[in-house]
Amino acid sequence: MKKNLVYIFCLAMALMGGSLTSCDEWLGHTEPSDFLTDDQVWNDNTMVTSVLANLYNDVEMNGSLDDDTNFSLFDDIMWCGLMNQDVETARNQMVSYSYDLLRYYNYEYIYKINQGIEKLETSTLEERSIATFDGEFRFLRAYAYFEMNRRMGGVPLVTKTMEYTAGMDVTELQIPRSSEAEVYNYVYDECMAIKEALAANNASVHVSQANKYAALALASRAMLYAGSIAKYNAAMTNPVSSSLQAGVVGMTGEDPTPYYEKALACAEEIINDGVFRLQGVDAPSADAFYNAVCSKDNNTEVIWSKDYSASKFHNFSFSNIAQSMNEDNDNGSDLCPTLQLVESYSLLDGSNTRLADKDASGNYIAYDNRSDIFAGRDYRLQGTCLLPEQEFKGAYLDVQAGVAVYQNGSYLLVDGSEPNSKYEAADNHPNADDGTFVGKDGPLNRATYTNTGFNLRKYVDETAGSSARGQGSYIWWVYFRMGEVYLNAAEAAMELGQTGKALQYVNAVRQRAGFGANSWTAADLTIDNLLKERRCELAMEDHRYWDMKRLRKAHTLWNGVQSENTMLYALYPYRVIGGPNDGKYIFEREIAPRFRAPRNFRVGNYYSSFSQDDLNKNPKLVQNPNYN
Repeated sequence: MKKNLVYIFCLAMALMGGSLTSCDEWLGHTEPSDFLTDDQVWNDNTMVTSVLANLYNDVEMNGSLDDDTNFSLFDDIMWCGLMNQDVETARNQMVSYSYDLLRYYNYEYIYKINQGIEKLETSTLEERSIATFDGEFRFLRAYAYFEMNRRMGGVPLVTKTMEYTAGMDVTELQIPRSSEAEVYNYVYDECMAIKEALAANNASVHVSQANKYAALALASRAMLYAGSIAKYNAAMTNPVSSSLQAGVVGMTGEDPTPYYEKALACAEEIINDGVFRLQGVDAPSADAFYNAVCSKDNNTEVIWSKDYSASKFHNFSFSNIAQSMNEDNDNGSDLCPTLQLVESYSLLDGSNTRLADKDASGNYIAYDNRSDIFAGRDYRLQGTCLLPEQEFKGAYLDVQAGVAVYQNGSYLLVDGSEPNSKYEAADNHPNADDGTFVGKDGPLNRATYTNTGFNLRKYVDETAGSSARGQGSYIWWVYFRMGEVYLNAAEAAMELGQTGKALQYVNAVRQRAGFGANSWTAADLTIDNLLKERRCELAMEDHRYWDMKRLRKAHTLWNGVQSENTMLYALYPYRVIGGPNDGKYIFEREIAPRFRAPRNFRVGNYYSSFSQDDLNKNPKLVQNPNYN
């Protein structure tokens, strides 16, 4: 019987467009006698929890702490790690975004969840346990459909296991795509239906299980996406839509207002209940912001996470620690912040955000210390990034690209090629003074050193030994936290014309960043300013790409034409030798040397393509538009 069920499952997956080969990967090659019985699994709390743990572990993500490469696909983070040509082509020399980028169409995962929900219906566990488990399964299903929808557009909504019986018409197992709106509405409805059952998990350890507020946060995010797509897709000169099946992409004809209303209501329920709170508002600092995201101790900020421990750690810190701070051999600096990200963090006085490397006449500005150029900025900058001379793990980021030799009123910039090197006369250097030539952290055009002049702080662990192979880091990955909830509320309220509420919520987030209370007025409340605020608050948390997509800005910002929007920029410090600024530092901004091709996001990238294999297996699917 069990072997027959495996066959039925695999056939159903094939018809839905899933993978036949994945059946063996999931179920293994064991004989039927090696399986636990249904009674053993579904009538035991520990076993059900184990099934759920596997599903939690397989939640779809773009970038993650287990695999950091995808973070470098977009404009805020550059790949500075392994330099083989395949990696460079995919990260730093990519001609255009591929149409299958971030494709996700996973009905094996949906089947497992549907099976779990149905098995619980006959479980002998206590009703409260069944209700909570059911809520978790349904939450994970809703989250999976949200992920498929924001990548693919509308997908088939399958909420029951499907079984093939001999002689039946197989087309009954071929389900057409639901509309994009239907899937977003499904996600919202499920979250509303299960939120109270999930309240039993509100105090779960390190919020690694879905709780009431995770359901509300998912509902708020989904409704914000739906509202913004309905509004901004329709505003395009040529709105994205499908000629093959109406409504599967683009939210055509949908009124955005009800979506914004629901996004705001869900966010406000989280805020007003007070179980989770913005952390660090009363004592803003870079450390307070870093701890709000990365520290598990007494955390009030993070609503739902992917947790790690000694038995399940990750190597994100090993891969991304600054070179001078590493605790292993020749590792680190895979991902480095770009100058664009650094400059998105405003000065606290609200003035121009561009770093003052030169004056109005184009002359270099000299600074006593490499850190001085960054003074007085949004605290989130140093909570997210490591800047020259910033302290972390008991060391200071040592970034110096070379020296600037003063010659008759101008500077000769001399770049070095070796880290932690000296500018010595023995090497025939002009005006050699035996001082520092290149910093311990570069910047250098090689792996394991920053290529942009900056390193990451967010998600890099301060704990001793956490960047060593074999020990790793236990920092969690944040799915939902209060910073996003407040910004969701602010955006939805602004779109609804509720200016007072919008300012209340965005200013609370900005207060933690060091701007003080009520830093924005109504004149500041624009979608572009809110997008910039999300960029600063949520950097490295997998929002930037999706925000640009849902607001339909991606194809105009990353348009394939070389500019400060499409190229990744660096800022390099040089130590001055001679002249009136001897011993000070000047800065040179330039395209990061390893970055070669402008970002090119085409209209067809708004929705990932379906594979031809999926289309062949389910003829009722239709391909997404604009793939040419």
